[in-house]
Amino acid sequence: MSSAPATYEDIVDGVVATLHQKGALATAAPAPWGAFLRMSNLVHEQFEIPSTTITPIMRRVLFGLGCAARAANVVGVGTFVGYALAWLVRDRDDPSSAPFAETAYAIEIDAEANRVARRNCALLNHGPRLSFADADGTVPASYPVWPIDLLYLDLDDAHERKAGYVHALEAAGDRLRSGALVLAHDPCVPQFAESFAAYHEYVRTSDRLCGPWILPVDECGLSVASAV
Repeated sequence: MSSAPATYEDIVDGVVATLHQKGALATAAPAPWGAFLRMSNLVHEQFEIPSTTITPIMRRVLFGLGCAARAANVVGVGTFVGYALAWLVRDRDDPSSAPFAETAYAIEIDAEANRVARRNCALLNHGPRLSFADADGTVPASYPVWPIDLLYLDLDDAHERKAGYVHALEAAGDRLRSGALVLAHDPCVPQFAESFAAYHEYVRTSDRLCGPWILPVDECGLSVASAV
């Protein structure tokens, strides 16, 4: 008798367990998938989402990693209208997906996208704990002064495309707290191969980072690293 195929949730719980074994996550606990479904209804009924490459499995990956990271301080760079960021910070009104970030900060150079993001993410009930900066994520001055426990990178320059990931990681600099999780979207996209080769070389040769671990869960994928 054949076993049932793995669900997206099974796959993500397995990813979390593997990253825990590698020392990138402090916990291997399964994600609260009931909370994910409730949040998915909220987001897809009320968010304004002009476009996204965040697939159904990727939003589960981000949700699962957001729960497992237990990050006090979250920073997203290139967050567009806040769709990917939402899965990391989750809905604060649903206690089953706690603990939540004490502070979260989104850096997006497109002011109009940020306007939409502010309205979207207000639905997640973080209040002043979640703020948005119309700023360049490759510049150190764009970052908050507090230490970072989770850094999400998805900036996409019209000319340099994903080359800014290295600059953003450099800009975050010493703000990455020991054990911080660094997530970079799109490592599996062929047109970004050169940019990610440089980014992954930077991670591998840094004495402050472990990884990268590539998650090819969809055509875009996710690159994971952690701060030592």
